Amino acid sequence: MTFVELENGDWINPDSVELMYKPTSDAVLLKVTMDHVDPGTITDADRIRILKTAGFVRIKKEKSDE
Repeated sequence: MTFVELENGDWINPDSVELMYKPTSDAVLLKVTMDHVDPGTITDADRIRILKTAGFVRIKKEKSDE
C-alpha cells in the first residue's frame, strides 16, 4: 500500500482515489473523491504526485550533459 504526502501535510492512498475533477472551469483547486469519504481539496501539484505514484504518468529521468 502506497501513500502520497499532500502539500497540506495530509496523506492519501492513490488506490482509494475514485475521481479527480475541477468543480468549475476557472477553479484553482481540484476535488478528489475517495472510497467512503467526502470529496477533499487538492492542488495541481498534489494531482501530479498522485498520478505519478499510481503509475499513470512516467517519472522523467534527468539526462546528464556529459
